[in-house]
Amino acid sequence: MTWRVPTYRIVDGEKIDGAWCLDRQDRPLRILLTEIGDAVDGGGPVVTAEMHAEVLDYFGRGDQGVRREEERRAVLHADDPVERGRPVLVSYETVYPQGWPEEPGLFVLRNDFPARITYAGEHYASVLHGYWSLSAADASARSRIRDAPSGREAQELGGEAARRKDWPEARLAVMAGLLRAKFTQHPRLAEVLLSTGDARISYTGISESPFWRDVPDSRGRNWAGRLLELTRAEQVARQTAGLA
Repeated sequence: MTWRVPTYRIVDGEKIDGAWCLDRQDRPLRILLTEIGDAVDGGGPVVTAEMHAEVLDYFGRGDQGVRREEERRAVLHADDPVERGRPVLVSYETVYPQGWPEEPGLFVLRNDFPARITYAGEHYASVLHGYWSLSAADASARSRIRDAPSGREAQELGGEAARRKDWPEARLAVMAGLLRAKFTQHPRLAEVLLSTGDARISYTGISESPFWRDVPDSRGRNWAGRLLELTRAEQVARQTAGLA
């Protein structure tokens, strides 16, 4: 059905051009709200019973279209969670001058948490040790970073060393591999990660680059948090028959 839309309006018997223009969706409703025998908005076409019937049919077909679209989306989005997910989990940076507590809880998610891992044939005291050691272009620098007393010292040494030329392209895959090694080789740490459920992980702090952190501006990429979520999903798949 095509609705002809006037581009004028009658005010006190006077025709005013260009003062009023309705779109095609609004026009049928105005016709339906007008009594049979009356003119639409006082200056439009005189409404008939046939026009009312056409409008009702028009809206009925629209409702059917909405239902069909809802059914189609239900199929396309069939994997959407039924229930709302958990609130955002914020991973805070912390410092323990006297050493990490016996039960550090969610702090095990941090990249500087001491958890010895084996990755690409080398042993590292933490994810930060592995990340910064592998980023260095020089073999001697890699060894110094790998053997640093703490993750933060490894980061400082790594920041001073010359970087591999391909590091910008490789670093995400390396970080993903280091996190995978950490939580695969330390089942107790994996339990902590899995306890976060489906929560989005916001990795905050000040020591690591905004590329890794959740920063409230355009610099923040939260890649550490996102890769933790990926690692968590891989752990779930690994524990489920036929998924990994």
